[in-house]
Amino acid sequence: MSNLFNELKRRNVVRVGFAYIVLGWVALQLGDIMFDMFETPAWVGKTLAALLLLGFPFACIFAWAFEMTPEGVKKTEEVDQSESITHSTGKKLNFVIMAALVIAVGYFIWERQNMPEPMIDAAPVTEVARDKSIAVLPFVNMSSDEEQEWFADGLTEEILNSLARTPDLLVASRTSSFQYKGQNTDVSTIAAALGVAHILEGSVRRGGDRLRVTAQLIRASDGFHLWSETFDREPKDVIEIQENVAIEIANALKTAMDPEALQKMVSAGTASVGAYEAYLEGLAHEGRTGESGNIEGWEQAREAYERAVALDEHFALAQWGSTLYWEGQLNITDIGSELSPLSREKKLEQYLEAVNAAIAHEDNEALAFKFRANKARTELRLEDARKFYEAYIEVYPNDIEGLQQLLETLAYEGNVEAARPYLPSIVEFSHGDPFQLNAIINNVLFVGLVDEAVDMARDVILRYPQHAFLQYQSHRTLLWAGHTEEAAALVDVLRGSEFPTENIKLVLLRQACAEGDRTAAQQHFDEATAIFQVNESVQWLGLHILGEPDEARRVLVDADLDKYALASFLSYPFFDHTRFPELADILEQQGIDRRFISGPPYACKPDQS
Repeated sequence: MSNLFNELKRRNVVRVGFAYIVLGWVALQLGDIMFDMFETPAWVGKTLAALLLLGFPFACIFAWAFEMTPEGVKKTEEVDQSESITHSTGKKLNFVIMAALVIAVGYFIWERQNMPEPMIDAAPVTEVARDKSIAVLPFVNMSSDEEQEWFADGLTEEILNSLARTPDLLVASRTSSFQYKGQNTDVSTIAAALGVAHILEGSVRRGGDRLRVTAQLIRASDGFHLWSETFDREPKDVIEIQENVAIEIANALKTAMDPEALQKMVSAGTASVGAYEAYLEGLAHEGRTGESGNIEGWEQAREAYERAVALDEHFALAQWGSTLYWEGQLNITDIGSELSPLSREKKLEQYLEAVNAAIAHEDNEALAFKFRANKARTELRLEDARKFYEAYIEVYPNDIEGLQQLLETLAYEGNVEAARPYLPSIVEFSHGDPFQLNAIINNVLFVGLVDEAVDMARDVILRYPQHAFLQYQSHRTLLWAGHTEEAAALVDVLRGSEFPTENIKLVLLRQACAEGDRTAAQQHFDEATAIFQVNESVQWLGLHILGEPDEARRVLVDADLDKYALASFLSYPFFDHTRFPELADILEQQGIDRRFISGPPYACKPDQS
């Protein structure tokens, strides 16, 4: 064995192998720089790496079988050892190896020195977020037809949703990512603002029988392209494209999912291109409604989801889209709950049909937990809902939507101790998502974590000074905690916004009561109810602020609401469920001891006249 090793050294095989490895590494690093500069497709770099790898054994074999002589290359066996010049050749190889190592060390030092310093004002990021986190920016619509904008937005959102189903990958929300739509903001700036380490961006061009989707994954710290691909296919391949993008990204970020489980996680859930495109349209309408506040978009989304289901009734995600619409119609305290003209009985039928289909056809068991939880909460099986949400969060611990829905369920129960352990995750993952923050501040306050809600309110006032929904929630939170003057500073901001008029009246009503001006408060209430005369939610809420809980209860009694409508008020800690026997019995049977207070702390003193 020692003779073999000595012969390998004599023939310079060891030196050639080492020199090949070092020079190959240098070639790959220089190639990365050049490929990135000229935006070369990813396959070029992969091809170079493959060729270098395949070339290694051939280089070693060549060094063993041949020798450089003054007369040229000869077979080693044809050269007498006394005439061999391998020793001098070996010295030259030593110089080559040393030069390559100097270049390698120099490159390493250069890379470290040129790595951007982290932004000191960026949001704190956990180790998980730093290593395996991503924001999906809106794909640019390159089509000549502007009507294809919904397709680009919908495809972006579905890729985002698919990535969010990967348990150990932290994905910035749609609201966070889409705020950069149409802006030419630097990738590192976006990443720092959203607290992510990677950015996915791309474009969509659709016309005739061709579909081109370009996507690239960028490491924010140095702008390096970890992965890029151009899919030039037929429109019928859109489902495969979406799944491929999600899988490639998950693999590039080295998530822990095995290939089979990953494929299941990112599956679109339908083989029908028509159904999938209708679903993408629904996602686009839904997303734009959240941004603009135009609730008519929810109706357009529902119509799109129903078209998707008509083409593929087994399409669980489209059924889920319909489920959320009908849940909103059943919950009378939600904005837009009166969009559908159907009776409450018909709305309930539509809801149950959609949610049961979503549960039945969802192959991802963990995702089905989320659907089951929604149904259980709507049916007032609150303990079942909580268990299903907890099972879902165990699989998807970074899903802010799931955490928020669990928090809302705990607010229904008034269970502050069960909510407290989830608060750090909720605060961390919602940091850059104003849409989720809007609901979270509300539920953190109503579940009983008042100090924590105040901290969040003060934070968003600074970060989102023109965001009407967040200013609205912050105003109520500050009044609740007794910070009346601090809350007053937000009134003018809300007055100058495009917030719904009746809600601005509620802001003025709260502020007037907190300041002890009952006359002004009564005027604001009268104006609010004149705008929305038949809205039981606005009347009930306004009367509680005026300090008239009995009158508020009478509004709900006179409206003869069923248990599903009454359940809409359970999130309010001053809703006295014991005044409604059917609802009280349901909670008692589940062992839920829901505490409640007489009214909001800022309520007006009772009218003594």
